[in-house]
Amino acid sequence: MTAASPASAARPAATLSADVGGTWVRLRTSEGTGPAVRLPSPSLLNLPGRSVDELRRDMVELLCGAAPPAACAAISFGAAIDHLTGTVYGSAPLWGASAEPYDLAAALRHRRPDVTWILVNDVTAALADFVSAHARDGVRRVGYLTVSSGIAMRTADLTRRQIPVDEWGLQGEVGHLPLMTRTAELAGLTCECGERDHLASVASGPGIARAAERLGITAGITGGEEDPEGTSALIRWLPGALDARDPRAQRLLYCCVEPIAHLIRTLWCVDPHLDLLGLGGGVVTGLGDHYTNELRRQLAAATSYADRGRSQRWLDDRLVCCGPDEVDGLRGAELIGRWDLGIAS
Repeated sequence: MTAASPASAARPAATLSADVGGTWVRLRTSEGTGPAVRLPSPSLLNLPGRSVDELRRDMVELLCGAAPPAACAAISFGAAIDHLTGTVYGSAPLWGASAEPYDLAAALRHRRPDVTWILVNDVTAALADFVSAHARDGVRRVGYLTVSSGIAMRTADLTRRQIPVDEWGLQGEVGHLPLMTRTAELAGLTCECGERDHLASVASGPGIARAAERLGITAGITGGEEDPEGTSALIRWLPGALDARDPRAQRLLYCCVEPIAHLIRTLWCVDPHLDLLGLGGGVVTGLGDHYTNELRRQLAAATSYADRGRSQRWLDDRLVCCGPDEVDGLRGAELIGRWDLGIAS
């Protein structure tokens, strides 16, 4: 059963929650009262010699092995998911370029039919946690945008207590929308999905590295290997360079924030009831105030009569850039599991 499955009554609280990413899987039993256990994810990133079929079987075995008997298991999964069926469309960190849909929910039910499986995308889980922490009375719709190794967004309609999805069970895969930028040099960069000129091709973590190389910023900066957490030398260099007002770093920040600012302008233009928007993910938290201040500066600038710019007071009421660990996919999965937010097409 996925979070989208109909129910006449609320399900019992999850007795297992998991947050699955390309590098780590975090597991916690009970209702968020115990510590999380962190295990290496059975992913192409960690196990490049394994086939996609083997990695998928490994994932099913890991999750099924962690679930107690007759458990309710709420899973936050780092991939594009059909929330109506539990089918995974793809995940580059987990399974590389493989785009063959995989019915993960069915595989979990087949392996452990005694468990009630609630499977949601990790951004959906993050949105649920963000809503719980930040939504105030009177807020109509809330969005959460993650800018990390990938870019995606979810929106909840709080008047209906629902996260709406389309007929494919999807919502908010904005990282693969066409890139909006005035920086001509950034045209033609490739996204992780293999296509060119997507939002994520410039504004994601890997996109920032591609943009820096295209702009000629990487010379003398990006040599050497990634550290154990997968952080490139460029990303380690950038915060300090911004502190020092290095003009190369400032230009790179502008170019990589610009597409996100354009996206947010579009969101507020087409949905004036989007009363609260949160931003998180490794890029936002890693660059901290530098990212927040640049984004707010760009959003304050008028672009047309339809977008006259947003005052700092207006942004204070509607825009939240989250700090490290402020939004937790594990907590969000548990909230989804308790039907605090339902999913509906």
